[in-house]
Amino acid sequence: MCMRTNIVLNEALVEEALKLSGARSKRAVIEEALRVYVEHKTGQKRREAYRSRLSMLERRTSRLTLRESPSDLLRADRERT
Repeated sequence: MCMRTNIVLNEALVEEALKLSGARSKRAVIEEALRVYVEHKTGQKRREAYRSRLSMLERRTSRLTLRESPSDLLRADRERT
């Protein structure tokens, strides 16, 4: 789906983006910029959700204790091999 619009853009910024991107048109540069922005924001939201789930998991597991000390578990694991 396409949308027509008229917007005023900073010409120097658009020209710099054209040089950096290698795109042939202003439209291509703007579409790429929008794609990158959406990917960035999507990743940001995904990381925030991950942090939230990790924090919840840390709270839930903080009450757990080992029946044996970590060094005893490592020693037993080494002896099995």
